[in-house]
Amino acid sequence: MRLYTHTDLDGVFCAVLLSEIEEIDEINFIDPATVQSGKIPFTKFDIIADLPYDRRCGMWFDHHESSKPKPNAKFEGAWADKPSAARVIYDWAENPYLEKYASALEEVDRIDSGQVPLEQARRPTGWFLLSNTLEMSPDKKEDDEFRLHVISLLRKNQDIDAVLSDAKVAVRAAKVEQELERFAQLMRENTRMVGRVAFSDLRKLEGLPRGNNYLIYSLFPEAIASVRLMPEREQKGMVKLSVGHNIYGKKSSFDVGAAMRKLGGGGHRAVGGADVKAEEAEKVAMKIMQEINDWEKEK
Repeated sequence: MRLYTHTDLDGVFCAVLLSEIEEIDEINFIDPATVQSGKIPFTKFDIIADLPYDRRCGMWFDHHESSKPKPNAKFEGAWADKPSAARVIYDWAENPYLEKYASALEEVDRIDSGQVPLEQARRPTGWFLLSNTLEMSPDKKEDDEFRLHVISLLRKNQDIDAVLSDAKVAVRAAKVEQELERFAQLMRENTRMVGRVAFSDLRKLEGLPRGNNYLIYSLFPEAIASVRLMPEREQKGMVKLSVGHNIYGKKSSFDVGAAMRKLGGGGHRAVGGADVKAEEAEKVAMKIMQEINDWEKEK
């Protein structure tokens, strides 16, 4: 079977678990927008994990609120309100052979549900550092090959120190640490407060260094949420819009996932994203920020 999974640590760990219990012949890494575009000819021989549902697939596993199926929906696999899609797979399988991954899975749960200490955002270590190495290259093929390498490593050894000491992983881990300071500088230079929202417009930046989604809140602690526009994506004319709550400050109740779903994206209540047309990106971002600020005023 072919597996289509997300590009982040949760998606990678989904691949680790499914490769242990299913006959996986091929692993493809894609983002939610690619599934939602309908361009992939999924078949009953495909598994989709940590991504939106497509009725043509054979099995599906997810945990995003924006993808929650209707009560009477019928499909092979599982959806559950859990901290990671990997946790959904682990609990669904009820396979004693997967118990060796229990400790590592707790780390995946923590990271994918946003339980990342502020010091980790400033200086990633351990599993969070590994998660930062998975999406670094402008060449998607290079990132895909690296993710496959990490999957192979994790199937053999779940000790994070051993994984990080691997030569290929160590090179990327060192680069993450080197680029974080530069990323922080660019975020300071290209972020402004719009009401109580930190708005980062990174569309014109080339060679954007690796950062993480939590660092912005150490730079702008007064923000209750953040909105970010990224450089134009592989799909020409489209820009990635990312929205999230400040996990370290006052908690917002604005439903990010629901707002992103209206734009053709998705996510959770606290974090989500969508691809938007480049010419409409700033207008859409401003509208979302107004909705967040208005929502908080009413509370």
